[in-house]
Amino acid sequence: MKQILFFILILGITSKAFGQAEFNTKFRPIKPQTTTAKPKSDIKPPTNLPKLNIPKIVAPNVLKETNIFGTKPKPNNAFEIGTPENHFSMVMKNKFEHKLGDVYQSKMAKDLDKTMVREGLKEDSSSLDRKDRYLGDYKTKSEFLVVKYRDYIQIDGDLINVYLNDKLIQSQLYLYSQLDEFKIPLVLGINNIEFVVASQGTSGGNTAEIHVVDDAGKPMTNEYWNNLALGTRIKLIVMKE
Repeated sequence: MKQILFFILILGITSKAFGQAEFNTKFRPIKPQTTTAKPKSDIKPPTNLPKLNIPKIVAPNVLKETNIFGTKPKPNNAFEIGTPENHFSMVMKNKFEHKLGDVYQSKMAKDLDKTMVREGLKEDSSSLDRKDRYLGDYKTKSEFLVVKYRDYIQIDGDLINVYLNDKLIQSQLYLYSQLDEFKIPLVLGINNIEFVVASQGTSGGNTAEIHVVDDAGKPMTNEYWNNLALGTRIKLIVMKE
């Protein structure tokens, strides 16, 4: 037993001695490596580069001008009353207010007008005739001529004036649907007769129907005016023998 205790004592003393020997060694620091930095070499820019015209940049004065692009800002008047850009409305609109037929109503009306004009049921206001006409010379032994007149298409206020040798003998003759008539007394020699459009009515041009006959009922001329414009003149010369 004593031998075991002695052995343990010797072992403890030996380990303590080795531990103290490790910490009693002197510290030897590692010296830093001495190196010298290489000097920087100056790189000169090439001399053959093209010259750039760079515009001068001026910082905007944000205290005076809020628009940094230098353009005039567009005023925002979307809610200003009375401006054409104002589409704001507090009135409720019915999105079904337009019927399906309204889309074709305008086209159908134009097609109907063209058909009525083509069939002679309506006057055409798109092409007025402004050309004066000369109906020719006539010889007669009659004491007077009979002029029969009417509007042969639409009663819309067509009027005519009648002149004999530059003298007004019939003024503002209204054209009805039925034939009216009046007499023109003839003088010996030349009788210069003119029919002048005094009104073309409210629908298109003047559409007068005019028949001129002698005192025996013999026809001289039959006229159907087609959209004559205001001021148009129709002339004929009658020589009384």
